[in-house]
Amino acid sequence: MRVPSMLIAAVLAASSLGVASAASALVPADVTLTAGPVSTVVSVSPDVFYDAPSATYYLYTTGPGTGAPPSPGGPSIGVYSSKDGTSWAEVPGASTPVGPYFDPSVVAMSDGTYRMYLVSKSGTAPGCSGKQLKYATSTDLVRWTAQSPVLLDDLGCGVPNVVRASDSDYRLYYVRGGEGVEHGTYMATSPDGLTWTARDGILTPEDFVDPSVVKLDDGSWLMFTADFPASKSSGPFFQKLYAGTSSDGFTWDFDAVTPLYNGPTGQGAFDPDAVVLPDGSIRAWWAQGTSPDTAVVASGAVTVAVSPDPEPVIPVAPTKPKATWTSKALKVAWTYAVGAAAPESFAVQVRTTGSWATVATVAGDRAATSVSRAKLPKSAFSVRVVAIIGDEEAASPSTKVAKAR
Repeated sequence: MRVPSMLIAAVLAASSLGVASAASALVPADVTLTAGPVSTVVSVSPDVFYDAPSATYYLYTTGPGTGAPPSPGGPSIGVYSSKDGTSWAEVPGASTPVGPYFDPSVVAMSDGTYRMYLVSKSGTAPGCSGKQLKYATSTDLVRWTAQSPVLLDDLGCGVPNVVRASDSDYRLYYVRGGEGVEHGTYMATSPDGLTWTARDGILTPEDFVDPSVVKLDDGSWLMFTADFPASKSSGPFFQKLYAGTSSDGFTWDFDAVTPLYNGPTGQGAFDPDAVVLPDGSIRAWWAQGTSPDTAVVASGAVTVAVSPDPEPVIPVAPTKPKATWTSKALKVAWTYAVGAAAPESFAVQVRTTGSWATVATVAGDRAATSVSRAKLPKSAFSVRVVAIIGDEEAASPSTKVAKAR
């Protein structure tokens, strides 16, 4: 879920957040993010879920959020809704598990319920340790019930993003780092979204974190990440967003030189989250600001450049074939225009009445073949030769053949 140099991509106006297309052979340079409105919702790790039946966006936030008191146990997950994906209002009566929970990732289940994956941190372990993956369930996207099991007891640095590719194919993208572990995005897989197996190997360039992964309608994949500059731990940080592309969701191609998006001067962009809408368009949200403590949720439209379908190569019609009986077969010979696009193959076809039937196929560099009597009609018939290139065909004039003696 990728391109010739001629690309068709209309970069969407920031206010429209419109439709994007995807190609099956993407490269990172084909992906564009156009920033749109910035909200007043304070949050890191925003997660957006689009409910198609109600045409409603739901935003799940980490941190107290605007106007909401901090959870007594730690960071709280706020619930907001919107009809346009940019103007948000807290949902009255919403409830989420009491912290310390953070970094939510919501997926729809096949039975009509929903699952929210959450990060829980035990003790006072440093940033990239002591984090666990847990989950909560809901029937309405608003009221959530925590479930007790720990799904993964070593979530590294956290920031999980779960994709349900099918009922038996769940994928977890998350951040690891620390002593002996290259800092970046890693992956775990599951047949049911509950029992997870971590996969070896980093998926991204070093220090590319905060993954959000979507599968596009053509089967290709996009991952949105943020960099983690060395200066972040010691002073102001100005993270930027990047895009990675993949044909299978496991092996990724990144442009580690050119950012997908730079925040305004003096502000970082991090913790991206993307959604593919029912019309195929792609929208993204992320945290933006000078500090994680005050970052607000920004949004934008994602476009993917697509190349036009190549012009079909049209074969020319072979000449009217010559047909000569031998003792055991009919010999058919023809010529093909010099300099014309070379056929992939030729099909020799016959008919008495009705439709043409292929009785022999030969390579495109041949100009004659023999067809055994057993494959031919017993009465008089017509024969022709068809030049074939891909789905394109060109048929010769037909030659009448008398009944064999």
